[in-house]
Amino acid sequence: MGNGTTMGWMGWRKMETAVGVPRGRGCPSFFMVASLKCPHEAMRSMEQPSCRSRSLSRVQGTATLATLPLLAGCMETPLSTLAPASEVTRSVATLWWVMATGTGVVLLLMIVLATLAVRRHPPRAPGRRGILVLLIAGGLMLPAATITALLAYSLRLDEAQWPAFTGSEAREAFHVDVVAHRWWWEFRYPQADAEARTVNEIHVPAGVPVHLRLTSADVIHAFWVPRVAGKLDAVPGKVNRLRIQVDEPGRYAGVCAEFCGQGHAHMPFTLIAYEAGEMASVLANIREGRP
Repeated sequence: MGNGTTMGWMGWRKMETAVGVPRGRGCPSFFMVASLKCPHEAMRSMEQPSCRSRSLSRVQGTATLATLPLLAGCMETPLSTLAPASEVTRSVATLWWVMATGTGVVLLLMIVLATLAVRRHPPRAPGRRGILVLLIAGGLMLPAATITALLAYSLRLDEAQWPAFTGSEAREAFHVDVVAHRWWWEFRYPQADAEARTVNEIHVPAGVPVHLRLTSADVIHAFWVPRVAGKLDAVPGKVNRLRIQVDEPGRYAGVCAEFCGQGHAHMPFTLIAYEAGEMASVLANIREGRP
């Protein structure tokens, strides 16, 4: 014989069973405890009984929050837009941080409101006026303002890829023609020589506007150097233009950002930026077949 419980019209009651029932170590629910009390006493103490497992959950949650700073290492990857190397990508990184911060603030606010609602004794539904304020302010005004601000900022970033003044700087800019193939990149340098070209490496001066003309020899690809500029499609039979300007000399990883077939993952390239005074010798080496 064992001891157990059963749910009757009077609530949870003890009973004897023909089968041994192991003693549980779980946390009793509010409904089980409240059914053993009188109605007035149950309504006065609307608290969930304490449980050791709940303390363990708090410890695990604290440990999870403590590991969040370790995620900062994700910004150091070669393809991270959060390590900007140009004016355009600095704007993208700023937008990302603003969105991340805003999301965190809204999440924290919702947690605080939910906590206050759970701890309120006795629980009461908000009045009609409170509900209208929450619906209008939180459900309409806040999302509308947020979406409008993000749209305006995004349109400005899109214009920065090929700004209105680009035509006036064409003479001073460095020009590169980009041709995407399955599955490699071809870069041509019309200012050096009609035959000057490199494969999977694009050579540009730092601190100087660079005008790229992108096209494709087969299918749609996408040119993307995350630390330098946004991505732009290379489309067969069409020429797309992209303006970039690298802050400092160095090597910057790039990829094809549009699925283009089985070899898509094997289509990376490298953007190498030099001091402006070094470009003459770099182009000479490219003409001689020694990039």
